Amino acid sequence: MFPNPVGETSYPGSHYPSIMMKPDTTRVEDSLQNEQICMKYCGACPTYRQNSLNKDQPAALFCSRGTSGAPHRKEAGCFCPACELFARHSLVIGHFCQQQ
Repeated sequence: MFPNPVGETSYPGSHYPSIMMKPDTTRVEDSLQNEQICMKYCGACPTYRQNSLNKDQPAALFCSRGTSGAPHRKEAGCFCPACELFARHSLVIGHFCQQQ
C-alpha cells in the first residue's frame, strides 16, 4: 500500500495497478469537534432525552465511542441519520446509542 498525494491509496501487485481506492472514512474520530456536531442532533433526539443518556458514559458520540452505559434504554426515535457525521462517514442504520 502506497500513499498518494491526493489522499488515496494504491495497492501494488494488483492486476489493475492504476486503480486507486479511497481510505476508510467510516471510522468517526473521537474528537471535541465531532462531539459538538453530535450534540446538535443527540441533544434533540427523543431516545437520548427520554432515557437521560447524558447521565452515563459515553454520553455522546456513540458512533465513535460505543453504546450508552445507561442500564435501561427504550428506543423512542433516532436522529442519527440526520447528523452531519452520519453522512460524512457513510454510516448506516443509526441507533448508535443502542447498538453498534
